[in-house]
Amino acid sequence: MIRILFLVIMHAVGDFLLQGSTLSKLKASKIAYLFAHVGIYTAFFIALSPLLLKMTFMQGLTFSLVNGAAHFVIDFATGKFKQKFWEKNEAAYIATISFDHILHLVILIATYMYMFPSVMESILK
Repeated sequence: MIRILFLVIMHAVGDFLLQGSTLSKLKASKIAYLFAHVGIYTAFFIALSPLLLKMTFMQGLTFSLVNGAAHFVIDFATGKFKQKFWEKNEAAYIATISFDHILHLVILIATYMYMFPSVMESILK
């Protein structure tokens, strides 16, 4: 269970704390900034996955690259909605951000449990 908590914390740090406000705003409108955002996020996961999630380096690299690609797709898709609602509809903007982060977490947890099925066994015990 602690590893799932680490995934949630790692996501929050990688997606929010390591990203400046400029990068956060520009990633929705310019693909180069989206690549930079996902690169930072993925590098963070590559560095910490072996330490916090008890993976080998290759497992951490694979896990991080899969989730980095998924992160890119999600942010690309939801970025268009965020940009559309940025200053026009606060409720829709917040709903889009919430949906974005729920998708990220679901994919992180699902890929972790798929790659490491013993995690599910330890949670159910």
